Amino acid sequence: LAILYALLFAIYQGSTGAAAGESANALHKMGKYLVLSPKAAATVHVLSFGTWFGTVVYTTFVAGITMFKNLPRRVFGTLQSKLFPLYFKLCSAMIGVQILTLTAMPDVLSKTSEVSLAIAFFTTLLNLLYLEPTSTRVMFDRYSLEDDGERDSEEYAKLASSFGKFHGMSSLANLVALCGGIVHGVRLASGLVV
Repeated sequence: LAILYALLFAIYQGSTGAAAGESANALHKMGKYLVLSPKAAATVHVLSFGTWFGTVVYTTFVAGITMFKNLPRRVFGTLQSKLFPLYFKLCSAMIGVQILTLTAMPDVLSKTSEVSLAIAFFTTLLNLLYLEPTSTRVMFDRYSLEDDGERDSEEYAKLASSFGKFHGMSSLANLVALCGGIVHGVRLASGLVV
């Protein structure tokens, strides 16, 4: 997230001064503070979209499935516990950059793009700040009970159920973000049609 704040500082100067009642128009008003030229902003936008979308597709459908099928369960879980925080930080930053640079792209700027990116940003932050850390904590609590020979305990069953719930919500949030990316990608491509 520090990267996002640094990019905010680098891309924008000043502030919108938007009051709570003007929040719906705040993104549109930010455009006048854009330091980058429209072409540079569009380039940054497309690169951040490609980085984010490619990362989500690759992690979700290639790397994750390959690791799940080929690594021992605990190795896979421990590896994911190290990768996912970085994954969600990168995705949050890239979506944030897209939201910021969207203001300089009048052919693409639309409620559809704003809403789809906002949903993707929210679900990714939800994963980063709550779902993934909770799921990881429950997973390691389960590992501890396994080490203590309590795999048949009621506490283990509760943790297994809790892990399934949080892991499922995390996966769903990730897929919702991916759907937001698809919607925005279609809108972005419509700006390329001549």
